[in-house]
Amino acid sequence: MNRAKTKYLYVALLLAICLVVPRSQANSLSDAQASVVKIHVTIQREDYVMPWQGGEPVGATGSGFIISKKRILTNAHVVSDAKFIEVQKFDDSRRFKAKVAFIGHDCDLAVLTVDDPDFFAGTSPIKFADTLPSLSDDVTVLGYPMGGDRLSVTRGVVSRIDYNVYTHSEVDQHLVLQVDAAINPGNSGGPVLFKGKVVGLAFQGLALSENIGYAIPLPVLNHFLRDIEDGAYNGYPELGVSFMTTRNIALRRDLNLPGDRGGIAVHYVDPFGSAKGYLRDRDVLLSIDSYPIADDATISLDGNAVLFAELLERKQCGDSVKFKVWRNNAEIEVLVPLINPRDPFVYRNIYDTRPDYYITGGLVFAPLTREYLRAQHKNQGSMNYQQLIYYSQYAKVDGLYSNKDEFVVLIARLPNTVNTYSESFINGIITEVNGVAISNLKDIKKAIEGQKEAFNVFRFAGVNDLLIMDAGNARRADREISLQYGISAREHFREAR
Repeated sequence: MNRAKTKYLYVALLLAICLVVPRSQANSLSDAQASVVKIHVTIQREDYVMPWQGGEPVGATGSGFIISKKRILTNAHVVSDAKFIEVQKFDDSRRFKAKVAFIGHDCDLAVLTVDDPDFFAGTSPIKFADTLPSLSDDVTVLGYPMGGDRLSVTRGVVSRIDYNVYTHSEVDQHLVLQVDAAINPGNSGGPVLFKGKVVGLAFQGLALSENIGYAIPLPVLNHFLRDIEDGAYNGYPELGVSFMTTRNIALRRDLNLPGDRGGIAVHYVDPFGSAKGYLRDRDVLLSIDSYPIADDATISLDGNAVLFAELLERKQCGDSVKFKVWRNNAEIEVLVPLINPRDPFVYRNIYDTRPDYYITGGLVFAPLTREYLRAQHKNQGSMNYQQLIYYSQYAKVDGLYSNKDEFVVLIARLPNTVNTYSESFINGIITEVNGVAISNLKDIKKAIEGQKEAFNVFRFAGVNDLLIMDAGNARRADREISLQYGISAREHFREAR
């Protein structure tokens, strides 16, 4: 994306270096370039500090390419929070309106469609390769980087096939194809070709480095496209285990693990993951679908040593995975059905969604999100900030999620005489309102509207003091506060939570 400001350490960029393309590839490149498109978007990000209003609309560009069924494949980050999308073909001045058909924020991929049939005239889908290239193979990248308006055709060398964080969500990890190449913004979503066929889609680079860029490789592209075949995107199944390698001799003795066994030791099973009820603490995972797991957590797959989770990456929700497990001094088999349940305590970046909030008496309540944490990062010395960090990273592991659908935060006070002396509670985690335990944001509204007493009483995690507000005065002040601060709606709740 070609944007004025960059938020993350990893920057969503296209790989590009100015090298001559060999003649042997000229014909295939000529066919492919007609199907590479420039994407023009108008984006409006949400404001998680003042959630009743959106941010400033900004323009940006990216790249994509035509695939089967008259669709365009690109990055999710190219079209996330887009209010208006247009696409433009190679050597064509016209722009055509497009829309998002499917989007996967966990794998940073999206499919666009164009209603106007004229757009696809003279184009053909770019073919996908059957396998990934090898290390040191030359690959060609196409797209529209900054510095010009016309298509760029450049080359790089495959330098690594690894498993890494996708910065679009800042949480999910998948296989990546690393290419030694100069990096320029603006061409995210362009195809990476090996012998004229797609082996990846360029999507991010490493900040403060030279000649390091990443592409989303073929297995991830195929997983996404298979997933949407039924008309819906379900995402990646989550196993939900934390583990230790078994290189440590003392650990192996403690687990009574024979010296000829590799494997990894489970030390935490996520209550929202597929493994819940199937795997246990102190289980040693010896193999996955008959692939032996080494003591460093890798398996040999397609001739490469990769993290064992890569085999899970190639499965869809509804599939199962079979582990050989060392448990209680014996080897057993465990079949784990793979699911992707909603986990409100994994703090991914949020896109294409209006923030939830509720305002009463000038107090603004909202769920704890990564976006709000990011906004507060610059105020690390502010009241209760460290508590928010703790809840976002450790509260689930420490069991504080029990009877909670989400953690709700008092994110702001809109100053008014009705809420004087409440400043010290800002960024506090709300646990109870008027004697009602708070499981989610809607519970606060119910507790306020159902209050029969003269005062609203708020209780916060880790704080003995109570925030007490005159209930009648708060109701009477709501309209005045909304007018004073330009608030068109005092609440927003998503239908499905």
